[in-house]
Amino acid sequence: MPQLPSLSSLYELSTPTLGISVFVCTVIIAYTIAKMFGFGRKNEFPVEGRVVVITGGSDGMGRAVATNLAGRGAHVVVVARTVSKLQSTVEDMRRAAMNSLKQRFFYISADLTDPAECDRVIAEVTGWNYGAGPDIVWCCAGFCHPGFFTEVPISVQRQQMDTVYWTAANTAHSTLRNWLAPVPPSAQMQNPRRHLIFTCSTLAFTPIAGYGPYSPAKAAIRSLSDTLSQEIEMYNGAFTQRHRNSAPAADVKIHTIFPMGILSGGFDNEQKLKPELTKMLEEADKPQTPEEVAQISLAALERGEYLITTMFVGNVMKGTALGPSPRNAPIGDTILSWLSNLVFLQVIPDLRNKAFNWGKTNGLPNAGGFEDETPEATTPPS
Repeated sequence: MPQLPSLSSLYELSTPTLGISVFVCTVIIAYTIAKMFGFGRKNEFPVEGRVVVITGGSDGMGRAVATNLAGRGAHVVVVARTVSKLQSTVEDMRRAAMNSLKQRFFYISADLTDPAECDRVIAEVTGWNYGAGPDIVWCCAGFCHPGFFTEVPISVQRQQMDTVYWTAANTAHSTLRNWLAPVPPSAQMQNPRRHLIFTCSTLAFTPIAGYGPYSPAKAAIRSLSDTLSQEIEMYNGAFTQRHRNSAPAADVKIHTIFPMGILSGGFDNEQKLKPELTKMLEEADKPQTPEEVAQISLAALERGEYLITTMFVGNVMKGTALGPSPRNAPIGDTILSWLSNLVFLQVIPDLRNKAFNWGKTNGLPNAGGFEDETPEATTPPS
């Protein structure tokens, strides 16, 4: 996952804008505290005894999510390509398990850019789960190949769309076809609802120079999530009314996580390819550990949130781009949106000016011309 976009300009604002920023901070912190310490809140994301599938579960954030869920009593299936990493993750989950005698763990090696492989994964999980589909599916697969749009071959940009967007879309399609098939009333579940979770990036809210191959794929995930959040209500309505032979087995809720920089092997590889301008725009940013991102995300899911950020600045970035997306809290998110857009009146021109001045000082990023292919980009990380 990429590092948090620069936004260092938040620390260099004029006095009036700084005052607005302080006010934004105060409002959001108060809102966050109110959300965190509400009394009598129901856990909207119970996982003990439930079956969870995590794609991209052998490394980074996916692996951290898997071990955290094991510690909360879930049965977990991790999916990735490299068997040795998957086996290591299963051992980590067994060590972290709440009850190692009752909990079950499983891994599946698959290439999720192939929709047939996603169908196979869901079918294997259903068989492993005694004929029932999984309760929760969390899409974490993907990697980032940074670079300027004209500098990165189209073949690599297609690969980014495949490994970022299509792994998530293929998994969601296979999952929802399993979950939403009509069943007779006797087969409808009494358990808590099912959850489909996408992993996106704050770059879907605020694109940054140097992420041209990657940001569009993340923006596509955010758009898919918003679309599904509407479509799913048709099926949820049918489930609520228990229409004879035309209702799914359970209702479903969609969520999307928007991390920033995550410290991992993938992040290290990304840094080797990242343009110097992009590094400069990100110099004030502080990447999080996979464990931090997993814990913050799980806490937000337990609160029932839809669009989930993992840092304060990410929340401000979300506020500028809420548009028609469902709100976690209508009043709080609306206020956040107003104030965030005031802050970004300065941030966006600042980012553009820094890119302009970089060009004035350093010239073209590739004065020798364009290359047809870059060896580093031909093979995604396992």
